[in-house]
Amino acid sequence: MDNNEDIVIYPKLGKLFMLAAVFVILGAALIYFGMTEENSSIVMVIIGVICAVFFGLCLFYFASRIVNKEPSLIINDEGITDQSSYIQAGVIKWEDIKNIELYSMMNQRMIGIKLYHPEKFMLQQTGFKKLLMRANQGLVDTPINIAESGLPMSIDKLYLIVLKKWKLSQKEREAQ
Repeated sequence: MDNNEDIVIYPKLGKLFMLAAVFVILGAALIYFGMTEENSSIVMVIIGVICAVFFGLCLFYFASRIVNKEPSLIINDEGITDQSSYIQAGVIKWEDIKNIELYSMMNQRMIGIKLYHPEKFMLQQTGFKKLLMRANQGLVDTPINIAESGLPMSIDKLYLIVLKKWKLSQKEREAQ
């Protein structure tokens, strides 16, 4: 792999889009059956509304990602540009990265990126995205997490690519 070459990874969202659509339909069915006279159940209606709204938002997000065709990740000599999820981190410079680790949480494999100054990074985030990033950091101890779902390659392969580029950048900085 040429060190000067940008690695651009586009999302694979077809399965996620279909799964979100199924859960929107399931939520609508729960609402309908919860409101029928013989099965009247407020709990079923509430669960249906939550399911339909949450997965409806996911469906909208996946549809916009499919239409916009933006890359999920760009890996180059400067660092990583993460646009892989709603709480995308944006540009992360190699010199800001303290550690990169591979981990699993709730059967989802991820790459976690620890920063030297996570609070500085968090100050750059805004609104709901910042709230979600803080919640993520409380769960997994890394402010930046790249999930395997939606990627067209295995997380193991991506991890090796990212790790190699990061270590190369460390060696280059040490040589200066």
